[in-house]
Amino acid sequence: MERIVLEVNDNTAKAWRNISPKLRAQIGKNLEEVLNFSLSKSKEANFELLLQDARKDAAENGLTEEILNQLLNEGD
Repeated sequence: MERIVLEVNDNTAKAWRNISPKLRAQIGKNLEEVLNFSLSKSKEANFELLLQDARKDAAENGLTEEILNQLLNEGD
């Protein structure tokens, strides 16, 4: 997993150092889950936009939805 560096003020850094390692680990795990979920949703949204563009281009070039689906599923 890629390491993410967050810049925080001195009070936040001091508070982070003063909490237990177990709590820090749990917070880190929760943040990782949130970031993964967010990145996943972002990828889904980007894929949907690309798919919309592909459908639009296909329609403009006379390809039916059925043919487009066959082309998209060809790699499976």
